[in-house]
Parts: sequence; structure tokens; C-alpha cells
Amino acid sequence: MNPPVAAPFAQRIATVAYRPGPYRLPDGGTLDTYFDPYRLAGDPELLTETAAALADLLPDDTEALAGPALAGVPLATAVSLHTGLPAAFLRPAPKEHGTWQQIEGAELGGRRTVLLDDTARSGASLLRSARLLRIGGALVGTAVCVLDRDAGATTLLAGHHLALRALVRDTGGTP
Repeated sequence: MNPPVAAPFAQRIATVAYRPGPYRLPDGGTLDTYFDPYRLAGDPELLTETAAALADLLPDDTEALAGPALAGVPLATAVSLHTGLPAAFLRPAPKEHGTWQQIEGAELGGRRTVLLDDTARSGASLLRSARLLRIGGALVGTAVCVLDRDAGATTLLAGHHLALRALVRDTGGTP
């Protein structure tokens, strides 16, 4: 069970990061509001507070963190700094030079790794990231996000042995 997020903190997140829509989704649908994670990540005080709150959602046995590019990278970094846990970062595709890797940063093989991202809607992008991590040898059973849009992610992820934890649940509009 997620600890409750204090209303003033949720309101600060909404004030900083929500933008009026409409915004087009990758599946062609639209949203009336947009959660802009880069506004949150660009505010040092709010990012520090968010990292501490996200850290409270981590399972006790967490050994590493992973954040998908682009929005998950500053969150994973901030939570890593807050907790001292190592972090890795996921590219959308393998790098075509240098290391040729899709997972960069800490070695995750055999580690209980939590996937961190900004939002969950359908859960499809979190599931893709979890699959990549699992292929890379990480033990992934939990995804943590700032905002759950309450559009099916919890159910989809549960069907693939992933628990979803979120700071804020948005069932329509803003927290």
C-alpha cells in the first residue's frame, strides 16, 4: 500500500508540472492536462522532495534503480542520490557506437531493481522497460512513478508480475 501523499505536496507537484491540454497521446487519444516531468525535474527543491517521497515507496529489498530515457533518468538519479542505491538508465534503442548498450550505468544482473518513471497510463512503456531490464538480468518486481493516470497500468503490470506504486493517482484532471 502506498503511503498517502500530503495534499500540499501533491498540489505543489500539480502547480509546477501540470499544463492545460489538449495533448495527443502515442495511441492517438488525447488528455485534457499534461504532466510535464521536466518542469518537476528542473525545480531542485521539488525534485529533492519528490526523490525522498519516491524513496519511501521502494520495497525494503531494493538493490538498484533504473530509469528510462528521458523522464526517468533525473528521477532515478535523484532517488539514487537520496538513497545511495546504484542506478542505471535505459535507452529507447541500443547506442549505435561506443558501448552499443541499451542499459547504461550500474550493473543490474541479479539485483532486485526498481523501475522509476514519471507517469503510468496504460503501463505499456513501463512493461517494455521492465522486459528490457529482465532480459539484461535484473530482477524487476516493482515500478514506481510520480503520477498514475489510473488508465490500466496497475492491471497490465500485475499480469506480468510487476507491482505499481505511485505518489499521486489522477483519475481525471489533476491531483
